[in-house]
Amino acid sequence: MDIEHLINVIIMVTVFGLVFSIWCICVFLWLGQYLMRLQGVQKRLGLVQKETGESRTLRLWRAMQQKGEAFSRPRKPTLWARLEKVGRDAGWQAPVRTVLLGLIGVAALAFLVTYLISSGVLLAIGVSVVIVVIFCSYTRRHIAKRATLFERQLVDALGVASRALRAGHPLVGAFQLVAEEIGEPLGSVFFRICQEQSLGLDLKDSIYKVAVTTDNATLKLFATAVAIQFKSGGNLADLMDSLADVIRARARLNRRVRVITAQTQFSKRILIGLPILMFFVLNFISPQYMQTFYTTTAGRYMLAIVALSVLIGSWVMNRISVLRF
Repeated sequence: MDIEHLINVIIMVTVFGLVFSIWCICVFLWLGQYLMRLQGVQKRLGLVQKETGESRTLRLWRAMQQKGEAFSRPRKPTLWARLEKVGRDAGWQAPVRTVLLGLIGVAALAFLVTYLISSGVLLAIGVSVVIVVIFCSYTRRHIAKRATLFERQLVDALGVASRALRAGHPLVGAFQLVAEEIGEPLGSVFFRICQEQSLGLDLKDSIYKVAVTTDNATLKLFATAVAIQFKSGGNLADLMDSLADVIRARARLNRRVRVITAQTQFSKRILIGLPILMFFVLNFISPQYMQTFYTTTAGRYMLAIVALSVLIGSWVMNRISVLRF
């Protein structure tokens, strides 16, 4: 290794270390500001006592947790359990094992075809990684779409249940009507509640179990409200109407947030997609021009720095597009 090449490597490592140090300083400053803002909000809400600094808890929620009636924090699920949950949330018709084997097969085929065409191992690995990323992105988008549909259906279901209760039907009958009238993905949830209740399981426990397995914040709110209503008594029809109004208000706020952050999300996709697209286009059009990045040490360092920069840029754009409300 000659002196000039060594100097170039030292300069690149120094520049990378400087940029990384600046990024770490910015992250620590943002974290400190976030913690100070969080502490200020807790003080304004009265969740932290100024004299002792001890956090106060909600008495009703604590009493329910002691009796085992509230949502206790479950144990950390295994990787396979998380994959099965993703499959349920995404609405996969095939088993999780079949989907994963299909994804691995497609990625391996893309790796083989790309390697035979371009004779570049890094390019073939990049194509396989892009296929996996595209699949993960599609799955997340499908999960978000189903969650949005779930909340819209829950508003309609609460309206149907409220009218059924006012007409004189019992709560189980109202849930049965929702299971018959509302389609997927919400209809199967209420059908499961009715089926478990018909098999002898307590209705409150059945609602709790479904809310935990579904892992939807709105459904957990509904289950908690119903459990409190069973304990304290009251008008279930009015409760469901109030919950429906709360869910509609949240949906309006979420739509407004998506409109406000739409430009940032679109800019993020363009800024991240352009370098990746140009990289693959140049590899297919002029592989000799890109061969320097694979055969030299400096080229490999540059590729690693570019990949890290794209990841950091994606993280920063995601943080910019988050609105706290």
